Amino acid sequence: MAIAFFQKKTVIGDLCAVLDTYLSKAEVKIVRKAYKLAEKAHKGQFRRSGEAYIHHPLAVALILAELNLDYYCIVAAILHDCIEDTSVTQEDISVEFGEQIAHIVEGVSNLTNLEFHSGSHQQAKNFQKLFFAMSKDMRVMLIKLADRLHNMRTLGAMKREKQIKKAQETVELHAPIARRLGLHSIRVELDDLCFEILHPRKHLILKRKISKQYGNQKKTIALVQSEIINKLTFEGINASVEGRQKQPCSAYNKMKHKSLKFSEILDMHAFRVIVDETKDCYQALGILHSLYKPLPKKFKDYIAVPKSNGYQSLHTVLLGPRNMFIEVQIRSKEMHFISEYGIAAHWHYKSTTKPSEKLAQNWLGSLLDIQKNTDSSIDFLEDTKADLFSNEVLVFTPTGEIIQLPLGATVLDFAYAVHTNVGKRTQRATINGSSASLSTELKTGQTVEIITSRFVKPKPYWLSNVTTSKAKAAIKAQLKDDSKTDLAKLGKRLIADAMNYQKINISSISKEKWAQCLTELHCSTSRELYIKVGLSEIFVAVVMNKLIEDAGKKTVNALTIHKTKGMAINFAHCCYPIPGDSVTGILTTQKGMVMHRNNCSNLAHIKNKSAQWLEIDWKSDDSELFQAPIRVVVENQSGVLATIANVLAQLEVNIEHLEQQSMPHSKKAINLIVDVANIIQLNNVLDRLKQLPTVISAKRN
Repeated sequence: MAIAFFQKKTVIGDLCAVLDTYLSKAEVKIVRKAYKLAEKAHKGQFRRSGEAYIHHPLAVALILAELNLDYYCIVAAILHDCIEDTSVTQEDISVEFGEQIAHIVEGVSNLTNLEFHSGSHQQAKNFQKLFFAMSKDMRVMLIKLADRLHNMRTLGAMKREKQIKKAQETVELHAPIARRLGLHSIRVELDDLCFEILHPRKHLILKRKISKQYGNQKKTIALVQSEIINKLTFEGINASVEGRQKQPCSAYNKMKHKSLKFSEILDMHAFRVIVDETKDCYQALGILHSLYKPLPKKFKDYIAVPKSNGYQSLHTVLLGPRNMFIEVQIRSKEMHFISEYGIAAHWHYKSTTKPSEKLAQNWLGSLLDIQKNTDSSIDFLEDTKADLFSNEVLVFTPTGEIIQLPLGATVLDFAYAVHTNVGKRTQRATINGSSASLSTELKTGQTVEIITSRFVKPKPYWLSNVTTSKAKAAIKAQLKDDSKTDLAKLGKRLIADAMNYQKINISSISKEKWAQCLTELHCSTSRELYIKVGLSEIFVAVVMNKLIEDAGKKTVNALTIHKTKGMAINFAHCCYPIPGDSVTGILTTQKGMVMHRNNCSNLAHIKNKSAQWLEIDWKSDDSELFQAPIRVVVENQSGVLATIANVLAQLEVNIEHLEQQSMPHSKKAINLIVDVANIIQLNNVLDRLKQLPTVISAKRN
């Protein structure tokens, strides 16, 4: 199913019309000069859609102009593909436009061919390059995000496989970074464009539902908007009121994560009340609560405790006319600008450092700390992705400073977030004045005090008391420096205990087998292996698997799994394993275990990348359900889909996802993902489908 996006071509006049609203005439003149250079350099180049290539950098510049970015960024955006795709050099740009613009363009050019779906090691290196470029000048990332947004808007010219690949990469990388940097307008559009590509049917259904609901409530929405503005004006509050509709992606995520029906989403149509000053926000809140009845426990104060990307607003849900639920966001003009443009607001308010800028720089500083304390680019990739996708809690230091941490973070995570030196000297702590253990999970709004001692050193068990990447990396680095001998003893003892359990003398393992084990686990010496086992970077069961074959024993089935719910176990979407399959578990420090079917086409490649894997004896609890993809080829007749759905309903099998694909000779393929308990139930489903007269074949994908 091809997704087509139609985008009006951007011309220099469109761009300059926006720039004229906030740049000087001299700066706009330099932008026009850059356009002439880029137009000449890209002459004869065309995009896959057939349009002249120059429209792409102009569109990227327009996205940034709508964020009120400075002229350095706009010029660099227009020239961002010149070094890579034309004869224009960095030196040429430096001579014509100055060193600062040349450096920004160079930074973007260095990121042009980074492949984030390449092999794990190369992908991780590329990830490091991305954040290094970001730390040198944040405008490099702003241009990169605008570039990706325009590419997503115009992805219709690409083949379906390419669309999916680009959308998946955007979901995993670009949209989370935009969220972290507070770029609301870019993040929302990226999310929805990706959702439309990855889940076209769900997007269409939700878009229609949202449109229908708006049509049914249009008069009520207009009435609410009028009543709010009239009431605020009467009370002497200068305010503007904007309405917004929830996007299909946002609605879907809320339904999925909170197990809601579409009708249960209260903020499908929300209002933004924008006032002059912070004090007016709270006054406006009181006025609205007197106008409409507020819902209990639906008030959030993001002004007193801002979100991690600098977002500030008051949120409340009210019961309006005709029993319609209304979400209202109340913010000042400055808060509104920052909420829409995030870190881009830094270049608008040049005289001060805004919250989004400070928080973004703190995040980048944290990433640089992680990079310094991790041994490999792969560790950095996993740690950073964990930070990107975390929900946050916001807690206070005794002096009132806000510290942002991921959901589930502990007191010890807080100590390391304050400063690495505070973390490694942590002796005890208090929460809201009461004594608390270092492993206590934190909640938003708490005040935490850390008491340190110069006699304290990190201990191996601390690793189980932290969740943040920064804390883990710092603890591991310190343990390696201070406790290598103890860790080596611990690792050796763990392996010896496992050997004793298998009734094998460790001295019976041949030198050749030890050497092979060390090579496969990327350790230069036995001591390095012991240290990594002591740090839980290498699992004992993996070492045993590699050592005991030559000792006359079968390979260890290291894990027998009965339940997966609530465990750190994930199921690979390349092969969708279910109970009854022969499976292998790939062990990772970030995602726990990732299970693959033994006949998965990707497994051999994954084993080569990750030395830590185990065969699994999987005896699942029958109460659990697992996703399995099936492909049903049918005669293209009316009602065939309803017949299949009816059979699945009779078998009490839920459909998670469904796509149809046209085929030659009046046939079509129906690709489904269904929930089943095990392979026996799946085979029963396939057998019943094969019995239908319109079904040509039914098999597991």
